[in-house]
Amino acid sequence: MTGKAHISSDTCSRKAFEDIVRQYRQMVWRISLRMLGDPDEAEDAVQETFIRAWKALPGYDARYSMATWLGAIAARLCYDTLRRRTLHRRYELETSRSSYTDREQDPESGNIAEELERQLQTVTRSLSPMQRTVFVLREIEQLPFKEIRQITGWSEIQIKSNLYMARQSVRKAIKKHLTE
Repeated sequence: MTGKAHISSDTCSRKAFEDIVRQYRQMVWRISLRMLGDPDEAEDAVQETFIRAWKALPGYDARYSMATWLGAIAARLCYDTLRRRTLHRRYELETSRSSYTDREQDPESGNIAEELERQLQTVTRSLSPMQRTVFVLREIEQLPFKEIRQITGWSEIQIKSNLYMARQSVRKAIKKHLTE
C-alpha cells in the first residue's frame, strides 16, 4: 500500500505515544472545547481522541501530518456528538480558565479577552454542527481548506458554503451585540 505508514503499538512505544499526546493535547482540547462548548465534554473528547488514535495507529497514513490526523479524529468525534444532541437540549458553557493560564495579561485586557471568548462561544453554539465544525477549524484553528477537507471528508463546496453561513451568523450576532 503506497503512502501508508504501518505503525503498530509494537513500533510506537508508550513513551513515544505519550510524547505525541503531550505535543498535540492542547490542539485537540481547543478543537473539542470550541466545537462542544463544554469543558467536561471536551475533556472526554480529548481522551477518546487519543484512545482512538492509539487503536488506529496501524492505519496511520504518513502522507498527512500527525496534527491533521489527530484533528480529523477529534473533529469527527465532536461532530458526531453534536449530531446526536437533540435540538431542544439546552446546555451550559462555563468558560474554562485553563485556556488563559498560558497568557500573562493585565486584569482589564484579561476581562476583555474572556468576554470576547464567551461571546464567540455563545455564537458558535448557535451554529449547526457542520457550520460549527468548519468555523472552528478555519477561523479559530486557522487550518487551510485542504486540511479541513482531509479532516472532515467533506467537499470544498460543502466546506465553503457552511463557512459562509457560519460567518454570516457570527457577523449578525456581533452586529446585534454592538448595537445593544
